[in-house]
Amino acid sequence: MDRRQNPRIEVQLPVQVWGMDAHGQPFTHPGLVINMSVGGIVIQGVRRKLRIGGILDVQMGQDRAQFKLIWVGDAYGDIGLQRVTAHTFVAHSVLTHCSQAAAAC
Repeated sequence: MDRRQNPRIEVQLPVQVWGMDAHGQPFTHPGLVINMSVGGIVIQGVRRKLRIGGILDVQMGQDRAQFKLIWVGDAYGDIGLQRVTAHTFVAHSVLTHCSQAAAAC
């Protein structure tokens, strides 16, 4: 059984990520959101040494939001982020609808 609190959908959306790396150095890096929910996102392609619990800014188009780094993945540069700001890129109703449609397939 899935322990997630919110439905997730697979996407491929380009973003820009910036913040401080594990060495305290500011960085900016392009990435690709590959999975998202109302509460968080998974970004691929951020190959920096990062500190769990750090706050990162993510920009998608003109929208920006802050996220807390929850986990760092494998060689693809996957990172799991939890939403910190109230603003999210995709409305809850859209995510719910998409995940229900995908589950029906």
